[in-house]
Amino acid sequence: MDWLKVAVELEGFAQSQPELLDTGQRASLAELARRIRAGQRAVLLADEVGMGKTRIAIALIEAVRQAGGRSAIIVPAGLGAQWQAELRLFNPDNATLLPLRSYDGFIGGFLDVDDAEGSNRRKRSHKKWLMDRRQQRELPEHGWAAEPILMISHTFAAMRFPNRGEGPAGGWRRELLPNVARLVAGRRRNFIRENFRPGEVGQVYASRRAAHAIAEAIKAHGLDYDLDGDPKWLSADDYKRKILPLIGYGLGRFDLVVVDEAHKARGADSSLSRILGPVTWEGNDPFRLGLTATPVELDAAQWIDTLGRISGRDDERDVAALGGLWEWIRGYVDDVRRAQTEELDEQLTTGFESSAARFRDALRPFVLRRDKRDDPEYRAFRDRHGDYRVVTDVPVLPETEGFTRDWLRRFCAAEALSLLPQDDPRIKRARLSVAQGYGFGLASDDEAEAPLPPDDAESRHSVWLDAFERQPADLYSHPAILAAVRLIEDYTGKGEKVLVFGRFIKPLGALTRLLDAREMLRRLEKGHHWPASSVRKENIPAVQAATRDPGLWTKDGEIAGINALLAERYRAWTSQRRTDLTRLRHDLANMQTNPSAVRLLSLLQHDAGDDLQGDIGTLLEALADLRDSPHDQSWTAEEAVKRFNALQALLMGDDEADGDEALQARLETHLRDYSGREGNFARMMWGATAPQTRRLLQASFNRAATWPMVLLAQSRVGREGLNLHEACRTVVLLHAEWNPGIVEQQIGRVDRKNSRWLRDLRDWQNRGGGGDPPRIRIHPVVVSGTYDDHNWQVLKARWLELRAQLHGDVLPHLAGRPAATPEKQELVERILRATPNFAPPSIGGASEAFSAAMPSGATQSGARS
Repeated sequence: MDWLKVAVELEGFAQSQPELLDTGQRASLAELARRIRAGQRAVLLADEVGMGKTRIAIALIEAVRQAGGRSAIIVPAGLGAQWQAELRLFNPDNATLLPLRSYDGFIGGFLDVDDAEGSNRRKRSHKKWLMDRRQQRELPEHGWAAEPILMISHTFAAMRFPNRGEGPAGGWRRELLPNVARLVAGRRRNFIRENFRPGEVGQVYASRRAAHAIAEAIKAHGLDYDLDGDPKWLSADDYKRKILPLIGYGLGRFDLVVVDEAHKARGADSSLSRILGPVTWEGNDPFRLGLTATPVELDAAQWIDTLGRISGRDDERDVAALGGLWEWIRGYVDDVRRAQTEELDEQLTTGFESSAARFRDALRPFVLRRDKRDDPEYRAFRDRHGDYRVVTDVPVLPETEGFTRDWLRRFCAAEALSLLPQDDPRIKRARLSVAQGYGFGLASDDEAEAPLPPDDAESRHSVWLDAFERQPADLYSHPAILAAVRLIEDYTGKGEKVLVFGRFIKPLGALTRLLDAREMLRRLEKGHHWPASSVRKENIPAVQAATRDPGLWTKDGEIAGINALLAERYRAWTSQRRTDLTRLRHDLANMQTNPSAVRLLSLLQHDAGDDLQGDIGTLLEALADLRDSPHDQSWTAEEAVKRFNALQALLMGDDEADGDEALQARLETHLRDYSGREGNFARMMWGATAPQTRRLLQASFNRAATWPMVLLAQSRVGREGLNLHEACRTVVLLHAEWNPGIVEQQIGRVDRKNSRWLRDLRDWQNRGGGGDPPRIRIHPVVVSGTYDDHNWQVLKARWLELRAQLHGDVLPHLAGRPAATPEKQELVERILRATPNFAPPSIGGASEAFSAAMPSGATQSGARS
C-alpha cells in the first residue's frame, strides 16, 4: 500500500472540496496527511457530536481506494444506509455492499446460482433469490475479498455455533473448519449428503468454496491458524475461537480499518473487539481510524481502552506502552478536580499547567478532535453571549401541581425501601419505578397481579409495599410526567418541536398517549380534524386523565361524547376524502408512463370496507406525514407521486435487501403502524420500532410544519445515528442517565451542523439581535429530594469531568465572571490557556486565543453558562 499516494489524495481533498468539506474538515484531512507522511498509522478522530466525523472518514476511504487499497468500515447496526449515502458523495458510482451482519451472510457470499437441489421450481427460486441479493448489494458477485470497501456490523462476531445434542456437532455451520483443515493438509473432505438436511446443501457447497479461498490465503501468505482437534467435538466457544481468524482470511486483507463509534462494546470478549482482533486481516502496513465523540465516558482509564482499540491492542495483548499514559491522564483529571473545587493559587495553577501539558503530549499522537471552540460561528456566540446551550432543571417538588398525598406517600415509601436490605429485587424495582416514573411495578405485569409470597422478607417490607399496592399508581397522574407535559406544551404551543429521551418504556408510552389525548381535545374544541373515528380502548385512560384538566375542553358524557363527535367529524372528513380520492385516481390513470404513478394507483384501487380506514386510509396518512403541511385535505397527482417516491426511498436502503417483495413487505409493516392510530402529534421510538419507520420519523420530525411535534425516544435507540436537528432545539431528559457520554450523544441529535439553532441564530442576527439570543435548551426532569435527584447530581459531576477532558471545560463555575482581583484573573487565564486542545494545527492555532471551553451544560436549575 502506497501511503504517500494516500497522503497526496488527502491533500488534494483538503484543497479542492469546499462543497463537501468545511474548513475544519479540510484542516483535519491535511493533518491526517501530515501524520501519514510521518509514518503514523492510527488516529482517533474524536470530533464533538455533529461536527462531521463521517465525512472526514469517507475522504480517507476514497483516498485509499484511489491508491489501490481496501477498506473495512465497522459500523453499528442500522447505520449502513447513511454510510452508503456518504460514500456516494465522493464517488457517485460507489456500490459498497450493505453491512455484513452474520455468519449466514458470510457463507452466502460464496453461494452459486446452481447450488440448489430438488425441483426446477426450487432451483429457479434459489437463482432468483441469489441474483436479487447481489443486485441489491447485500451479497458480493465475485467474493468478499474482491470488494474494495466492505462494511461489517458491530455485531458480526456475535455468531454462534451450537451443538444440538450431546453427541458430535454437525450441520452446515460446522463445515468450514474441517474443510479448511483438510485442504491445508493437502486432502479433501468427502461430501456425505445424508449428513445434512435437504435445505442445507447449498450452504454446504458455499462453505466448501469458502474453505478453498481461506486455505489458498493461508498457503499463499503463510498465515497463522489453529486447526488442531476434531471440530465435531469442539465446544461452541472453542469452535468460534478457531473459526473467527479463518473468516477474516475469507474476507480478504484490508489496508484501512475504520471503526465507527469506537468507544462501544469495550472488553476483549465483545463482538466489536473480536472483529478488530481475530477477524480483521490487515495488511503489512495497515491504518486504523477510530470515530467517536466520547472516547471516555465514566472513567478516565477508558482512554486506554479506546486508544488500544485503534492501535491494534484491543485483544488485551501488548498494552504496556499505552499503560504508561495512564499516570499522565490521571494526573490531569486530578488537577482538574482541584481547580474546580479549590481556591486558585500559584502552586495549583503551575501544577495544572504541567499536568495539562503532559496530558496533551500523551494523547496528541493519537487524538485528533475538533469541538465547537474551533467553529467561528459558535466561538463568536460564546465570546458575546456565553454558552449556546442552557440547561434548566424541571424540579418536581411536593408543592408542584399534581403532587398529591398519594404520590407523596409513594415517594416517601420508595426512599424508605432504599434503606432496607435489597435482597428482594422487587423492593429495588419498586423504589426506582415510583421515584422516576418508570412504570415497571413490582415485577412483570403477570407477577404484579399475584400476591406476594408470605415469607419473612414480605413481612419486613409489607408496610412500605402497601403504599404501592393499596392504590395502584396512575402513570398519567405522575408528578414528573405532568411536569414534562406542561413544559413540552409550552414549547409546542409556540410551534416548536421537542425531543424527549427516557430509559423506560411505560412512562414514555404514558407521556406519548397523554400528549396526544390533550392535543385531540384541543383540536376538537377548535373544530379541527383529528385522524380517528373513536378513542381506542387502550387510550381511554389517557383521555380520561386529560379530561380531568380544567384548562382543557371536554364533552358531556366524556368518552361516549368524545367518540360521538369524533365519528361525526370523521364521516364528514371521509366524504370529502372520497371525492378527492376519485379525482386522484383519475389523474394518476393519466400518468401511465410514470412507474411510480402506476404502482401508487394499484395501491389506491382496493380498500376493504370502502371506508378509508383500510389500506388506502393508512397509505394516505403515511403520505400526509411527508407533506410540508400535513393537514391539507386535497391531493394533486404530482404531489402524491412525489410523496410516494419519498416514502419508498425512506423504506429502502437499510441492512436488508430492497427488491420489490422486500419493499412491499416493508410498506405493509410501516402502514400497520398507522392502522387505527389516534393521531401522531407525539410519537415514540423504541426498540420495536422498525429501522424504516425510524427513518420516516426522522424525516417527519425534521420538517418544522409536520407532525410529530414531539418525538419520544428510548435512550438506547435514539442516541446514535439519528439526525433530528433540522426543526428542533429543545431536549427533555425524562430519566436521568449515569453516563454523561450518553447525554452528550442525546443532545448531539439536535446540536449538529446546519441545525435549527444555527438558523434561528442567523435569523435573530438579521433582525438586529434584540433581546436574548436563541439557545439549545436542555431540560432534565428531576424529582427533588429523591434517588432521582441523587442520580442527577452524580451525572452532573461526571459530566463536568468529561467536558474537562473532551471540551476543555475546566472552570465552568467561573465562566463569564470577572475574578476578584487582577492576580486571580491572571491565574484563571493561565488555566484556560493551558487547557489541552487537540484540533488540527491549521485551525488549532487560530483557536488558541479561544481555548477556554464552552461553559458546561451541567449547571444548576435555571443557570445559564
